[in-house]
Amino acid sequence: MILIIYSGNAFQQNISRCLSKHSFLHDAVSNFQSAESLLNTQHYSLVIIESHASEVCLRRTTSLVKNNPESWVMAVENDVIANDFTERAVDEADFYEAGVDDYLCGPFAERMFCARIRSHMRRGLPNQEDIRVSQGCDERIEVGPLKVDQRYHSATINGQLLTLTAREFTLLDFFCRHPNQVFTRNQLLSDVWGYNHEGYEHTVNTHINRLRTKLDKVNTIENGGQLVQTVWGVGYRLNINGHTAKSLSA
Repeated sequence: MILIIYSGNAFQQNISRCLSKHSFLHDAVSNFQSAESLLNTQHYSLVIIESHASEVCLRRTTSLVKNNPESWVMAVENDVIANDFTERAVDEADFYEAGVDDYLCGPFAERMFCARIRSHMRRGLPNQEDIRVSQGCDERIEVGPLKVDQRYHSATINGQLLTLTAREFTLLDFFCRHPNQVFTRNQLLSDVWGYNHEGYEHTVNTHINRLRTKLDKVNTIENGGQLVQTVWGVGYRLNINGHTAKSLSA
C-alpha cells in the first residue's frame, strides 16, 4: 500500500494516474497532518512526498521519516518550485540527509517514476513466488556482533537494538549476508536500491554515513561505525574479520 502526500492537484493527478495505471493500491492526502493520522492506523510500505525544496517541507519530511522507520519514503520534486528568498536553498542532498530513501528530481518522467516504484515494492512487498524462492534463505542472521531478523525488522549489535530506517535496515541486512565482501557503489545501488544509475552514488554515501553514525552511538561496542569500512578506490564492506581480530587482541 502506498501513501501520497501532496499539495498540488496536478501533482496528485499525475502520481495517482501512474499508480492506478500499474495497479498499485494507494491513498492520497493533501497535508502531513492527515498523513500522520493514517500512518498511525495502518502501515504503508511506501510514502511518496511532494517536494517543494523548502525548509518547511524538509522539516516535515524529517519528522515523518523519524516517526515511521519501517516505511520507505520517496520525495518527488514538484515541476514548479516556488522561489522564496527568505529561506535558504534546499536541495536533493538535504532530503537524503533528512532520511528519505529516494528522491526523484527534474520534470516528472512516468517511466522512471514507475520503475523506481516497482523497485521499492519488490523489496517491500514480496509476492508469493519471491517468498517460495527465499524459503531457503535464513530470516535471521548473526555475524560478528550483529544480529538481523527480517521477521521483526530488527537489528542489534551486541544485544543493543538499533533504530534504523527501512533503507538502512536493508543495507545492513545486505552487508551481514555478505560479510567482508567488497561492493562498489554501483553494485550497492543495484542490489540494495534496485537500480543502477550513474550519478546517484552520493545516495549510497549518504546512507552509509547515516548507518555508521548510528553504529557509533551504540554504547555496547567501541567505534561501531568502523564495522562498515571504506575500501578506497573500490567501495564498502562489512569488516567482520577486522572486528574479530581486534576483539581477540583486546
